Amino acid sequence: MGCTSSIEQTTIISSKAGKPKLTKSMSTSSIVCYRNSKIRENVTILNQGKSQLDCQFITQVLKKHYIFYQLNEESIQNIIKHMFYCLIKQNHHLYQNINAPSCMFLIDKGQLKTQNFTLFQPGSIVGEDNLLLGSIKFIEAIEDTYMWCLDRIQFNKAIQYITTQSFVTNRAFLQQQYLFQYFSQNQLDGIAANILPVQYQKNQVMFSDDAFVIIKNGEASLFKGNKFSKTLSRRDTYGTLYKLNKPKNTKVRAIIETQCLILTQPKLIEVIGFNIQKQIYQAIIRHVLIEIEIPGLEIEKILEKEQYKLKIYNNESIKQRQIHEDLSIIVDGSVDCEGETLKLGEFISDQFDNSLYVANGTIAIIQRDSLYIEDYIIEESSDDESIKCKPRFIELKQLQIIRRNSNNIINLVQFKQQNYILRQINKQSQQKTQQERRMKSQKKIFEILKCPNVSKYYQFYEDNTSYYFLFQFIDGTLLSERRLTLPQIQSSILQMISILDACYKNSIICRSIKLDNFLIDYQANVYLINLLNAKQASRTYTIIGSPHYMAPEILEGRGYDCNSDVWSLGVCLYELLFESVPYGQALDDPYQIYEEIIGSSELEFPDSYKDEQGKSLMKQLINKNVYQRIGSNFDQLKNHSWFSSLDISNISPIESQIEIRC
Repeated sequence: MGCTSSIEQTTIISSKAGKPKLTKSMSTSSIVCYRNSKIRENVTILNQGKSQLDCQFITQVLKKHYIFYQLNEESIQNIIKHMFYCLIKQNHHLYQNINAPSCMFLIDKGQLKTQNFTLFQPGSIVGEDNLLLGSIKFIEAIEDTYMWCLDRIQFNKAIQYITTQSFVTNRAFLQQQYLFQYFSQNQLDGIAANILPVQYQKNQVMFSDDAFVIIKNGEASLFKGNKFSKTLSRRDTYGTLYKLNKPKNTKVRAIIETQCLILTQPKLIEVIGFNIQKQIYQAIIRHVLIEIEIPGLEIEKILEKEQYKLKIYNNESIKQRQIHEDLSIIVDGSVDCEGETLKLGEFISDQFDNSLYVANGTIAIIQRDSLYIEDYIIEESSDDESIKCKPRFIELKQLQIIRRNSNNIINLVQFKQQNYILRQINKQSQQKTQQERRMKSQKKIFEILKCPNVSKYYQFYEDNTSYYFLFQFIDGTLLSERRLTLPQIQSSILQMISILDACYKNSIICRSIKLDNFLIDYQANVYLINLLNAKQASRTYTIIGSPHYMAPEILEGRGYDCNSDVWSLGVCLYELLFESVPYGQALDDPYQIYEEIIGSSELEFPDSYKDEQGKSLMKQLINKNVYQRIGSNFDQLKNHSWFSSLDISNISPIESQIEIRC
């Protein structure tokens, strides 16, 4: 558990006088920890193991800490296991000659101070805020100070555990939070997965560095300098999302026990990319345009080409011409109209309004002409009525077996002179209950997933030996067996994006995105024909899939969602272009493939490939940063410049008119 016997390791804990005695040996786990860590701070690693009293001391400190209080016993013991002992000499600076932190420290004996003379004494944790922000502060040792050290990798694992455990509740809270309601579902998922829940005790000074903080429960006092400014309560915020010149000398102190959510700028950049202000403004513009029913692809064209201008007002009136001729969206601040206040996310657009509008903030102005779309026709699609009368199993005439493996048989069958695919799955007596649940889950997924690029599901059957699924027959070849031209590859990838979009909207994680699971017909329509690994969940942890196509987060066991399928899509694109996968092409051993995927750095391309737009798209899809693979939404992905030569609106299979009739 990370603690050695007090007989084997003799250590004097911090409550006793004198310096700790250094033992001749060190616990194996501690040796591995510091040897595998790249320690940048100005400390000396000491050959000292942990006694039972050391473990108790560290546990008590972690359980009272504003971040680590929520860890269970097993997680706390795992942290202790990976801690090692170190020393910083008197008058030495902890972060001397480095520009990024690598560790968190728990003081065992001695004292440290900051530039403004804040003291850290035994039982204090130092450096966790620096690891969260990726920055450093001045910290100096007042005397020789002995500390337990946890490296950045293990610290991040603990943070990942905390954010994962609180993902569902945090996402629900953020969905109702001012400003965050304008983000896309994918962006909201990313923020919820990276926002950190913390808890402060009465009178405790709260996190107020380069971060955006939301009060979830409780109350706090905001001070500017030494002067009280205001009281913060549930859903109030402080800090900033994107402004570089944050308020100086701001301090926040808990009035009662207070829970908060902390979103640091590095984490927000991971989710929505650089230029945070632009991304937030575009999220608000996108939300408004969706509300007034502008088609998604047109919205993304407006945002991609920045067919809007931003104007900053300082209690100035908006010109009547702008009100009559343009769409004005409030992206920061507010607008007053004769006693009525319009807030962020609201818009002004009225050809007949002569009211006086006074703005204080930033307005995004879009010309009406850019919102006028010619020849855009939306046809109401009726529900699938393909099955007027469901065929009985005995009415299906078997024509041939197309493919067979140990548990799965693909049959070509016929009913009323029409061909269908009957997938047969053998029952497994040893896993009967688990398999029954899985089949019910698969049936539900087939029923709810309505997408013209997914092979239609018609009927489910069961007998003593097998389960059967009846699907649409598609006359085509596997995508892995066809040589495609560049326009055909572009069209295929766009259709695959439409499939993932439909899955995402239904919280379906495919886990089967590879070329062998797609058919392409002779009109170049692409169909997903295998969803047996699919799962309906917002997040899951099962390691399943084809090794070459699996995203790093699946292999690392840290949980994954629909974004993992986007990585697999990127691998498919790479394979269609170069006839090889990006990682592990020459490898067959799954574990070697996993190591290459996890250890990979920048995506490499053949020297002969010069298409920068294609490279850009593949780098976006095959991106270790989960939430930057899609962008804000799938319409934005479809609008990538690599597809600019195609007419996106015409790329979709024609719905089959074949019906099963009695």
